[in-house]
Amino acid sequence: MLSYLHAFHAGNHADILKHAALIQLIKKLNQKDAPCSFFDTHAGSGLYSTQGEKARKTGEAARGVLALAEYADKKTDASLKSGAGQETLQDLNGGGQQKTNASPKSGGELPAALADYLDFVRPYLARDLYPGSPLIERAFLRPDDAHTICELHPTEFEALKENCARNLGLAKNAAQAQEGAVPNLGLATNTNSKTKNALHTQIQKADGLKTLLAQTPPKIKRGAVLIDPSYEEAADYEAVQKTVIAVHKKWSAGIIMIWYPLLAHRAEEIERMIAAICAAAKNQNANTNILRAEFCVDAPQSHIEMSLKENAAAKAAAAGTSNNLGSTTEPGPTNAPRLYGSGLLVVNAPWKLDEELDAALKYLSRVPGLASEPTYSVTKI
Repeated sequence: MLSYLHAFHAGNHADILKHAALIQLIKKLNQKDAPCSFFDTHAGSGLYSTQGEKARKTGEAARGVLALAEYADKKTDASLKSGAGQETLQDLNGGGQQKTNASPKSGGELPAALADYLDFVRPYLARDLYPGSPLIERAFLRPDDAHTICELHPTEFEALKENCARNLGLAKNAAQAQEGAVPNLGLATNTNSKTKNALHTQIQKADGLKTLLAQTPPKIKRGAVLIDPSYEEAADYEAVQKTVIAVHKKWSAGIIMIWYPLLAHRAEEIERMIAAICAAAKNQNANTNILRAEFCVDAPQSHIEMSLKENAAAKAAAAGTSNNLGSTTEPGPTNAPRLYGSGLLVVNAPWKLDEELDAALKYLSRVPGLASEPTYSVTKI
């Protein structure tokens, strides 16, 4: 099915977890000078509005990245008023040193993973935009890295090409920053782009899982993949499971990061997928580092399953509109969210990613308005 559109959910709690981890993953790849390969199997459109009709309909960005940014700003203000962080401020103004966890822009106690994440997304948020994973990858990957992104939805694919070709002047990758190149979000194949050392991205209108399997092992063996389908159907979990097992068998050195939703009615599918992937990886190499991280904003039982007709009636009641029986109702309570949290499974997890995510999720659990019943876990398997 191709009914899922991420514009309704961009910048929510799941994106914070996924994109904060994604940035740290690429930064770790960049610690070595050798180039790497990076695949994104479900790219989406790459750029989303935080104030558009779709975003306002769900309010997920407001309860996600916007709530985090506001909280971090308040913590920054409080830190500066108390005199904390002044030494770092002087360092930044005087010598151009890189920001630390105590930098005034990053919010005092803000963990490194969230500091890097917010530093990247803030310029987009200032324009009421939110960058998806393709733009994050394009900003942090280097010119010699191989970047392949896939999107099968026809409308999303066209938007993805346009958004990757736009020069918003908002982001630089590490190599461009060092060389003073013009910030670029455009394709290397764009004849109007004169950006020096721009990252080349292959954008494919294709099934991302099939493409990943067909193109692994890549020519550049160092690298990683982000897999985050919409999981619209139960079969999606099995498809991810089979693909990851096959890809890891062919490309044992590749880092595989799988995002998955936490849904009460899909608990069996989720656990079956994770157990099968872990068993296969450990069977291939018992020393394989596997990391599982989850962040919950509600309790699993917060959602009561409803039929589509019941859900439509509940929505109509909440909006005070006519239901399908023709009667008008007063506004009432809405059905609790289906997505009570999300998780990441990382095969060949890089060193210290677990510590960075643990600190980030501990911080997120304290952000007002982001979660009703926050819980989190970070487990090394």
